[in-house]
Amino acid sequence: LRSWQSGIGLAAMRVVPVEASKPLNLQGHTLVVPGCGGVAQLGELCTDALVTTYKLSRVGIVESGHLLPVAMVSAFSDPSVTITTAAELYQAAGMPLSVLQLRSAVREGRRQALAREIFGWARDEGVSTVIVLGSCSSHVKRDADLRAATELRYVSIAGTSDRSAGLSITSDEALLPLGHSVGEEELGGAADGPAAAREMLRGSGLARSLVMQAGQAAEEEASGASSPSFKPPSRVLPNLHCLLAFANEVLDWRLPEQLAKAACRHLAVESQPLVAPPSWSFALQAGMRLDPRLF
Repeated sequence: LRSWQSGIGLAAMRVVPVEASKPLNLQGHTLVVPGCGGVAQLGELCTDALVTTYKLSRVGIVESGHLLPVAMVSAFSDPSVTITTAAELYQAAGMPLSVLQLRSAVREGRRQALAREIFGWARDEGVSTVIVLGSCSSHVKRDADLRAATELRYVSIAGTSDRSAGLSITSDEALLPLGHSVGEEELGGAADGPAAAREMLRGSGLARSLVMQAGQAAEEEASGASSPSFKPPSRVLPNLHCLLAFANEVLDWRLPEQLAKAACRHLAVESQPLVAPPSWSFALQAGMRLDPRLF
């Protein structure tokens, strides 16, 4: 059993291994987290695609006082798993990749606390890079965004890890800095940094909070003001890359595929052909509103 105390009230995040005889190890891993609660649940859909594409298995059940509890039928076709819970950790043997899938709503007023909890836990576990997958509301687009050939954007925050998935993000033509249409002078910072997220990142659910938490941690680290956590920390600050797609409530089903493929290109593992998860079919069968341009 692993737990991480956020320091707010009595809320704590616990990560319980599915097999007690197999302790969890995230040292040097890339950790993928969805911006849960964002527009059209885009982050959660893309995160499911990574689980199926890399054939990951559930290795831990995560409990947090900041998430509403939930239990549902299995999200995947694994016959050994009959129930899916609010938050679960997925891994594959011999692969430095972990996926923290979040399927429940964040309790009202707890988003910042949950982001602090997740980022602090990732740091203490020795994660090298956090990749957040999420959406950004299309209403923030400017003229340059409307003219751009891609709907995908990114925000990056450098940590102190000597390993970084995503170093090639800046050369990926399918990804543009979130604030590329605004300019650094107006933003008050880099077009791909926390200033861009503060100015433009809307409708992203947990993604914005995670970006701001990483930015604050990087500032504290640079100034020497960072404080120790509740257990001996790794003292390595993870890099964070937030990959986003402009989206509306009516989901354009090209976006999950495009964003998931972009994530696959920038993980610290060999890229694999994308495998659509069952949740995509479930969403279609449930009548999730679709973009009529697809028909």
